[in-house]
Amino acid sequence: MGDTSPTLYKLELGDALRRFRDRAGLDRADAAATLRCSVAKIRTIEIGAVGIRPAELKELLDRYGVAGDERADVEHLAELARQRKPRTPWGSAIPDRLRRFFATEETAVGIQVYQPWLLHGLVQTERYAHAVLSTNSSLSTQDVDRLVQARMARQARLTSEHPPTLQLVIDQDVLHRRAGDVEIQREQLEHLSKIGRSGLAEVRVIPSTIGLHAGSGVPFLVLTPAGNRERVVYVETYTDGLFVDEPERVERHEIAMREMLRLALAHDESLSLVDTVGRQL
Repeated sequence: MGDTSPTLYKLELGDALRRFRDRAGLDRADAAATLRCSVAKIRTIEIGAVGIRPAELKELLDRYGVAGDERADVEHLAELARQRKPRTPWGSAIPDRLRRFFATEETAVGIQVYQPWLLHGLVQTERYAHAVLSTNSSLSTQDVDRLVQARMARQARLTSEHPPTLQLVIDQDVLHRRAGDVEIQREQLEHLSKIGRSGLAEVRVIPSTIGLHAGSGVPFLVLTPAGNRERVVYVETYTDGLFVDEPERVERHEIAMREMLRLALAHDESLSLVDTVGRQL
């Protein structure tokens, strides 16, 4: 999950194609007419959500008037974007509907998380993650084990050469809500405290005394992509989640996040509370 991920190449390719289209004075409808496809498909290509076939790339570059070294560079970028990631033991356990989220998280430079019920996967211990995933009766024991491996692998980004900034907004009740036994919960809180004190994440706890607040109990993430791309929001549901990328809806989630941060304890105070709850278990 490093900087040479095909996912990142897709994002860079989409950016390049959007720039070329803008430079040519064309809109997405023009590009769609060139490929004889929908405007929605052009949009998904330009945001890096999907790849593009060589023949389609040729048609677009011809229409945009891209030639010479500039064309060679983007064609090479497209080749890199079409590469497949190495197979992993857990790959088959990840549903297709979650792959876009994993790819977006993998390349995000900033991640803000609000979790009202449990701690986010990027800061879960292996035993806590296993306890959480085991509550899903639709998963086999083997699937749970492979998904736990995937979750642990995702956490490697936090200690990579270019880690994302991670900000966790947590309701205080999450610190008390057990996943597994007391030992697992205590270990998890110690791990959260260690992550916070090591600078890998900012931890902000909303005290229970606050009562209702802007989050309304709906877990969501605000993801800042690499480059100058617009932020996107991922709203978690029971089975997977939904991406929100319309600017006005993204802004509403950003406002809610800012309102919750104003209510939350400061980072150091939050970590002190985490330590206190852990000692009381």
